[in-house]
Amino acid sequence: MAETPAQPSALSLVSRLTRLNLLILAGTICLTVAILGAVTWHSARARHLAVAVANTEQLALNLASSLVFQDKNAAQREIAAYSLRPDVQSVVVFDAKMQLFSPAPSPQFWQDSASYELQRLQQLQIKRPVRLQNEVVGFVVVTESLQSLQQSLLSMLALFIGIMLAALLLASRLLRWVQLRALKPVLELAELAEFAAKHQDYSIRANIRRRDEVGRLGERLNELFKRTEIWQHDLQQQLQAQKQASQQLDKLAHYDHLTGLANRLYFEAELPRAVAHTQLNNQHLALLFIDLDNFKTVNDQWGHDAGDEVLQIVAKRMLSQLRQSDLVFRLGGDEFAVLLTDLTQPERAEQLADRIIQSIREPMWVKAALMPVGATVGLALCPDHSSDAHQLLQQADEAMYQAKRAGKNTFRRYSDAN
Repeated sequence: MAETPAQPSALSLVSRLTRLNLLILAGTICLTVAILGAVTWHSARARHLAVAVANTEQLALNLASSLVFQDKNAAQREIAAYSLRPDVQSVVVFDAKMQLFSPAPSPQFWQDSASYELQRLQQLQIKRPVRLQNEVVGFVVVTESLQSLQQSLLSMLALFIGIMLAALLLASRLLRWVQLRALKPVLELAELAEFAAKHQDYSIRANIRRRDEVGRLGERLNELFKRTEIWQHDLQQQLQAQKQASQQLDKLAHYDHLTGLANRLYFEAELPRAVAHTQLNNQHLALLFIDLDNFKTVNDQWGHDAGDEVLQIVAKRMLSQLRQSDLVFRLGGDEFAVLLTDLTQPERAEQLADRIIQSIREPMWVKAALMPVGATVGLALCPDHSSDAHQLLQQADEAMYQAKRAGKNTFRRYSDAN
């Protein structure tokens, strides 16, 4: 691409995908740990029960002779030895008539002789018959605690949880890195589109790394940028052409094609604006109305081509006498007007009128003939004579005719014409 846009500080797409994957991974791990815990608990409890049943069978075998001969001391020794096991809570022995033979049972003793065993969360109880030569001579009931088994399971679960948290932390790092690499082309396309939209620069292009879905998306985006760039270029050319056409039309509408001076339409719009500006800023303005002398003679004797050339020379000579801020207009035919804005001294307008007359009276050769052209000027001041644009023009025109009657090639102020 032509220019690499700056990468954003936070990649929300990567963050969202990382969080989603971590949630799925954490849920899967938690479910797996729960299932493994339940299976482990049931398996361990079953193994514990099997061992307890085998031990109880052995205890019943050892107590058989004690029950036959009613030797409680021997039975007590066997029970005491068996009770040394860490998980044994109580051992109770009954004779064949279900009369208590061993010491009294604990309050938690289970007396339902119909069941073989009872399993609870905290303990299990096992009842086995005591036989001698296939004759039942009594019963033994053993109660064992499951707390050690539970503690082992909880320790294992705590270890699993610790491993799971460490795995999730490592997975979050790896997932973000992997997804950032996997989504980098997509993120670049998003940054490219954002840069183009922000700066309106469609000359940039996406780098195509692989011909996969993202690569094809980048190619389509490049095609879109290319078409947009062409359309933008064409639009700019059309706007430039329209602007030039508008300027040309404006020039045709407001400027004289022969002399290049502003025309009457421009003058009629500019004079009221200049008068209003003069009044608003408490300034002075001078309007010079200029009519060429003997211009009809030039057209009649040397033709309109000579007359056009005379008008062009007159326009250049008048422009040479003006400031940059002054405006000169061709009102039509051989009539001209000059606006002197921001005038500090009325005498300057009179001096300019005299310079214009003198510059036009200088020898003017056209078609090898000396043109008998002169200029007559009428002068009106704003606000001295009038603050109305239309009236000011009439006053300058009246002053010009007064100068004509005075012999041409001269100027008159409006006050002098009264």
